[in-house]
Amino acid sequence: MEINKTVLKKVASSFATGVTIITAKDNTDRLVGMTASSFVSVSLDPPLVSFFVDNNAKLLDNVKTGDTIGISILSSDQQNISNHFAGYPDPEKAVEFDQSEGFPVVKSALAWYITKVTQLTPTGDHQMVLCAVEKLGRNEDLSPLLYYSGKYL
Repeated sequence: MEINKTVLKKVASSFATGVTIITAKDNTDRLVGMTASSFVSVSLDPPLVSFFVDNNAKLLDNVKTGDTIGISILSSDQQNISNHFAGYPDPEKAVEFDQSEGFPVVKSALAWYITKVTQLTPTGDHQMVLCAVEKLGRNEDLSPLLYYSGKYL
């Protein structure tokens, strides 16, 4: 089988993932974000996580070493938030944020991290963003929003 973008994307979508919202602040202190399913826990000691950003993504303009990044793992009832940050906002449903831990994360998310960017590494048509975890939390009463083969589960 020939390896091309279409085939690679189809095969990669065979792996079910959680859905995250990555948030950063632009140079005017305005919140910007993107939907990402390419998120991974990297290390427990020290606590590190990572995600990948397309080289053409607007968020990448606002992610530099030392920046604070919020990562929200969405719950099963937050598909509209995933769609919002993927470029399909619902004008009827505003996205709410919780800033009680010092940086905005999605309100009522399944789990969240507040991190500092430690490294950006070119990886093909993406950048790998490595982050040190500074704060985190989880809502034990919620279930995850999953993405599999181009659809939410």
